[in-house]
Amino acid sequence: VKYVIMGSVALLLSTGAAQSADDTYVYMSFGEIDTLDPAEAYDTSSGTVLENVYETLYAYDGDSITDYVPSLAVDHSISADGLTYTYTLREGVTFHSGNPMSCKDVEYSIERGLVTNAPGSGIWFQAEALLGTDSNANDDDSITYAMIDGAVTCPDGDDGLTVQFNLPAVDPAFFVKLMYTNASVVDMVWAVENGMWDGTEDTWRDWVGVDLRESYMHNHVSGTGAYRLVEWDGTNTVAEAYDGYWGEQPEIQNVLLQIVDEESTRILALQQGDADRIAVNTWGTVEAQIRGLDGVTIHEDPAWTSLSVGALHMNQDVVTADNAANVGSGELDGSGVPADFFADPNVRLGFAYSFDPDQFLEQLYLGKGVVLTMALPPTFLGYDPDVPVYTYDPERAEDAFRAALDGELWDTGFEITLSYNTGNTVRQTITEILKQNIEDLNPNFIVNVRGIQWPDFLADRQAGKLPLSIVGWAPDYADPDNYMYTFYHSGGFYGGLLNYQNAEIDSLLEDARATTDTTERELLYNTVASLAYEDVPFIPYPTRQAFIVSRADVDGVYYNPMLSHQYLWKEISK
Repeated sequence: VKYVIMGSVALLLSTGAAQSADDTYVYMSFGEIDTLDPAEAYDTSSGTVLENVYETLYAYDGDSITDYVPSLAVDHSISADGLTYTYTLREGVTFHSGNPMSCKDVEYSIERGLVTNAPGSGIWFQAEALLGTDSNANDDDSITYAMIDGAVTCPDGDDGLTVQFNLPAVDPAFFVKLMYTNASVVDMVWAVENGMWDGTEDTWRDWVGVDLRESYMHNHVSGTGAYRLVEWDGTNTVAEAYDGYWGEQPEIQNVLLQIVDEESTRILALQQGDADRIAVNTWGTVEAQIRGLDGVTIHEDPAWTSLSVGALHMNQDVVTADNAANVGSGELDGSGVPADFFADPNVRLGFAYSFDPDQFLEQLYLGKGVVLTMALPPTFLGYDPDVPVYTYDPERAEDAFRAALDGELWDTGFEITLSYNTGNTVRQTITEILKQNIEDLNPNFIVNVRGIQWPDFLADRQAGKLPLSIVGWAPDYADPDNYMYTFYHSGGFYGGLLNYQNAEIDSLLEDARATTDTTERELLYNTVASLAYEDVPFIPYPTRQAFIVSRADVDGVYYNPMLSHQYLWKEISK
């Protein structure tokens, strides 16, 4: 029976045109998966699969981001000094390979990430918590194997069910950090048998900073999740219910994740019942093309504020060598931009006054959203609604551009490429608005718009090749630090990629990490937001009220913004 079922799913994968069966769930989205290795993945497309085939020690309780339920652990305790976290693991859990789970798997999973910590992966915040640095051993020679080996230990032996995490300093967000997919528990025996790091001191140096997309776990999975990977062809993904799952068996037996960049194709598939859920970018599309379709439900709630924060990113030291597609000549000669183009605050200010967030909010979200004053969702501690917002003002934009680069920019002009990930119509619309507004200012200003497939976008961004790009941030853990440090600190994920540095802001953010006093943290974040308004390191765009579009017969849908898919596959039925 299983062979016949998977045969039909494989047919659906190849044709994309079969009616979805009662035991099969089809999700159509855009943005290809980057990798299925939890120690490398750092995007929501990958996370959609990872959070269903792997598991962490605890999980979010339904739609709550503040309540948690045991998953691979059944209990935990925190020492009085806040430096030791001890978890009791669940008995009888097996991986998809059939291997039993024990402490050695948890230890290996976390320590493997600390060893590799490749640039662009999400391991940095686990490394900060457990090693006191976000770097790997190639970039920080203070890191030793003893530090990594001591970060996670098995007090009752490798095959025991007790695991201990040892922190060098208090981290009030550590518990929720362990619920991100980079803390997924992987099958150590299976991983080592298939050529991954063997978990020993003798070989750890060989794996430091390695791009794991070149290794076995990039496209193979042995997790503990309710679903096991059947196939990932680089674009589409097939998974099936794991019959050895420790928890309740899911009602949905087969899952197909298809990447379909054309939104109209996704909508037609939903209408015809070939897709059970689709990714839809804007409220405008919902109201104009989806609401009222027979057999389709729009799940919505005014309280569903998206926790994603998107922004126009301006790289202050872009790579110019062999990068003509993005920076043209690489010089200030009217046919390109120099490496430090956005290091000039007047250039950044000119772009800020060329974007119209109010127009964007009305046009794409029909007013169902918020114009952000800073790179933090309004529901989080530290958000300051009173920080000013840059709005479309062509006169001020012209003044800023005339003052930029010692007054040379206005007469000389520039040509630059603005990039977004293909299929994201929201970001595409931002690029079109900005292009029009910038080019209307001066015929010597040329903005080329380029859509890039998601893995290529990530690779170019990590290589420092994108001078101007649109990208968002979905939270890793439910704490304002995950946004504020990421965006504004010179060592943060985006701050570092944008080569942005403000010593005063860095110091304030470090102070916010060192205290658990919520009043103090709020004041520190408010101050950072005010300073950043003057600096304009990037331009946030409005966030929207969230919604989910699915067939009406999909039951169990809920909205948890900390999950890449907003709900787990195992909790739905048809």
